[in-house]
This record gives sequence, structure tokens and C-alpha cells, in this order.
Amino acid sequence: MLPNNNQKGGCSLIVALNISKENPLLKLFEQVDRLLEGYQETKAVPTRGRPKLFRDVQILKCLVYQAFYRIVSFRELEWRLSHDPVARCLIALTKVPDHTTLFLRAKELEESLYHEIYRLMLVLLQPDTRICMWDSTPMRASKYDREARKGKGTRLGWYVGYKLHAIVSQDLIPLAWDITTANVYDNQVDHLLDDVEQLDIFMLLADGAYDDSALFKKADEHGIHLVTGVNRRRAKSLDGIKDPYRRRNAAYVHGGLGQRFMKMRAEIERFFSILKVRYHLENPRLFGQNRYRRHVIWVIFSYLCDRLVDLSHGVKSAKAPWNR
Repeated sequence: MLPNNNQKGGCSLIVALNISKENPLLKLFEQVDRLLEGYQETKAVPTRGRPKLFRDVQILKCLVYQAFYRIVSFRELEWRLSHDPVARCLIALTKVPDHTTLFLRAKELEESLYHEIYRLMLVLLQPDTRICMWDSTPMRASKYDREARKGKGTRLGWYVGYKLHAIVSQDLIPLAWDITTANVYDNQVDHLLDDVEQLDIFMLLADGAYDDSALFKKADEHGIHLVTGVNRRRAKSLDGIKDPYRRRNAAYVHGGLGQRFMKMRAEIERFFSILKVRYHLENPRLFGQNRYRRHVIWVIFSYLCDRLVDLSHGVKSAKAPWNR
């Protein structure tokens, strides 16, 4: 790499072509460029104040960079970009945005453009939605996080932090998701059913935490066949379950066909594992639910970008490259 001292704080190095091609973020950034081709800049002509120094696509790439390297704050992101000439050249930054600009532009994107791009990504990926899975995964936080709450995970046991609730397609595409504190029980996040109402979902598989009469009723109203594990609560046997929705579910689950479908529910655990191992979903350094939500937003966005890259190469599996 050859130094170029004509620019201060910008892309001040001429990066060799082979270095930029080997950067793990290159394909992600190329996918971001394709996604934003059809969108205009948010508030392209401001009514007052100075014009924008950075385009939406540049800020979007900065946020993907932040999620990829588990950067906690915008101050740290500003510092990392100022010391990473390769990333600045890939993002096409002539100047590093300061932390205040990053915060304001990120908030603007998350409230407007992000949801449109997310829907576009789902259309491009064409997920297999006939049979979907519904579950949550724990995300530990710092014990000094005042917004975090104490909850209990199946494998983790008691922990302090948050939960990621998600409805995932059979090919591991997140169709709807939300974040709550760890003390929120799984069956209380019923608004996810409203988010997938327009999708062609025939069966939704979940564990015993979703064995709730109100959920079965709401799923029926949306034309979704909700199948869950059986939570006996205080009933000594299946005959002791009095609610008609829960009795119907228990009879189906203990039948041959129901048992075979319930084995497919384990696929969502693989989805959560991919996010945690390869995309660093769990980040105990983060403080506050809003910061954790922002981190999850761009982790899932990076995951979907990777799936689009794989799709462009004819790969439909979510497995790691070395396991395909």
C-alpha cells in the first residue's frame, strides 16, 4: 500500500486490488449497493441546514461494519474507521463521519429505509414459508445493565439479559422478530403473528411455552395451524387438559404425523446458533435494550446479505462454507 498525504481522515491509502478483494466485507458491501440501487436518499433535499455529507449506502455499510466487528459504541466505530484504510476505501469514504452523525443517520435509517429493504430482501430470497418455526433465544447482558432483567433459558439456566423472539422459515430466513427483556414469557409476544399474516404460512411449529389458548385462537384467525409441544401445567395427564384448542393440539402432537413435524422444530436452534457463532449476536458489552436492538438489527441484516450472496452463487444452504 502506498501512502497518500493529500487527504486527511479519508481514504488516504491506495489499497492494492488483491487486499480489497480478500476483505471479508467486500461481498456484503456489494450486496448493499445492489439493494439500494432502486431507492432514493432519505430526505434528499433538506429544507434547512447543510446538505448531507454521506449517502445512505455509506452509512448502511458503516453499520454493517459495526455489527461485523462487534463494535459497541459509535465513538468506537468512528475510531475504528479512522484507523482502517481498507474499510474506508471499500465504503468510499473521503472523510470519517463523527459519532453524532452516525447516531442520527442510523436512527433515521432504522425508522424508514430499513423496513423497506428488509421486505425487499425477503422477496428476493423467496423463503419457503409453508412450514415455519417459532422460538426465542437468550442474549446475556452485563450485570450492570439496569434495563436487563433476570430470566431462565432451557440450556443456559438463570441469566440476566434479553430475548430474541423470531419466526423463521424452513430454509432459515427470519420472517419476523422482536427483542424483549429476559423475564417476558414466550407466549406474550403474540404480535409476531400479525407481522406474518400476509405470508403463506400453513403450519407454525413451537415448543411447549407457546401452548396457550389465546395463541391458538389468534393463529386460527390468521389461517395458521399452530402446533406446539404440550405443557401439562397442573394436569396429571392429557385427559386433564380442558381447553378445546389445547386438547386438539395435544392429540395431534402425540399422533404419528404430528411427532414427525415436531422434529423439524429443531431447525430454528440452528438459526440461532449461526447468528451467535458466526455473526456475534450475543454481546454482553452492550448496555440498554435500544443498543441491543440496534445490534440485532444489523446482525440480521448482515445475515440476510450473506444469504443473498450465497443465492447469487446458486447456494441455498445456510451451512458454513466449510460444511457445504
